[in-house]
Amino acid sequence: MEVVHIAYLFASATGICAAGSIGSLWTVATGDSPGLGILFDPRPMAVLGVMALVLYAPLYFIKAGAWNLVARPIRASILIAAGLGWSFLEGVFILTQFFGAT
Repeated sequence: MEVVHIAYLFASATGICAAGSIGSLWTVATGDSPGLGILFDPRPMAVLGVMALVLYAPLYFIKAGAWNLVARPIRASILIAAGLGWSFLEGVFILTQFFGAT
């Protein structure tokens, strides 16, 4: 395994950890878990809810894919791949913002 592959894994892990942290913070702050219902619930914190949902979405996709892995393997693999790709991009964004490296 080359250093580039380790950097890819590190960026993906950073995105997954950030998504889990945002989901946990949203649950502690509001009392409900983040989900698509945030988009249809008009309340003053709707803007923060959409931001939390965008940051939590990679883990949401991975969990949905893992839940459907046996019943619908093709859909589950697409969801897991989308979640991992999104978490990689989120991790790259976070790492470049904190460390300034590209």
